[in-house]
Amino acid sequence: MQLEGGVTKNLDPRHWAFTVTFMLAYAILTATDAASTVLAIGSGLAQEANPHVGGGPGAFDLGRFLWINGAVLLLLTGMLVWSLGSCHRIDPRYLNRPGLAFWNWLYLNPFSDRNVPRAAFHYIANPVCVLGMKGLATGNNLLIAAGIPDPITPLARWIHALAPVWLAYWILIFILWLPIWWPSLAIAAWFLRSRRCTGMTAGGIPSPVVP
Repeated sequence: MQLEGGVTKNLDPRHWAFTVTFMLAYAILTATDAASTVLAIGSGLAQEANPHVGGGPGAFDLGRFLWINGAVLLLLTGMLVWSLGSCHRIDPRYLNRPGLAFWNWLYLNPFSDRNVPRAAFHYIANPVCVLGMKGLATGNNLLIAAGIPDPITPLARWIHALAPVWLAYWILIFILWLPIWWPSLAIAAWFLRSRRCTGMTAGGIPSPVVP
């Protein structure tokens, strides 16, 4: 596979190993997420919070769940390959202070010269964060299935009382995403430091941090 600009030429075997590891972990955690959801709903103590695959008490569209997760996997993997191939353009300050990238993800075009120094870093951390979210969902579902009070259900009920179903779901995802996003950035920075990505632009000039 050859991406525009010869991105894949910058990938070494460790980058491919990282990508394949992510894909395998994503597939495994998607399976555990689906299985634990079925168990939780089957216990009669839970309802699928995602309106895109649920829709009511006892409802869970496994086919749509797998289709959506497959599409997300393709998107995340493609962006991960691009990001790893562009890691030399990541601002080096993100590697030493990953928290600088915590909030500055509001941009439309990750491929613009202005955004690549942060976007490439974000899209290496994103897959890590998604795996954390799936692990959290699986663990929470298992607690529900076992009849053990879980931390997410009270939060979800409170949000659903304040907003429409579709909006409440995405507010919940955002709230759960934030505490996992921080360590995900730290893991991405550690990986890039261990791979000795220089954080330099193609022209050898340090890319600026864009707030």
